[in-house]
Amino acid sequence: MINKAKTDADKEPDWVNPANTRKRPFSEQEIDRFVEDFILGLDAHEWVEIKSKYGEYEARKRIRVSMVKMDENNLANITPKGPIN
Repeated sequence: MINKAKTDADKEPDWVNPANTRKRPFSEQEIDRFVEDFILGLDAHEWVEIKSKYGEYEARKRIRVSMVKMDENNLANITPKGPIN
């Protein structure tokens, strides 16, 4: 009987492993990085249009707020279960 060792191709990616599930909210630096990456992912025309509509500061602020809303571990998105006391 041949004992076949697992290769890297057989291994599941780390993000599939439930032990690697994130349990803390994103840091301010991580959210800033998400905002920058989101903006870089936009077409130049889209970013110009958003900036002209809201201004650059307000556009970044709106994107940041939407990133925080998507983070289920952020305190702003957690509701208490059961009685408060």
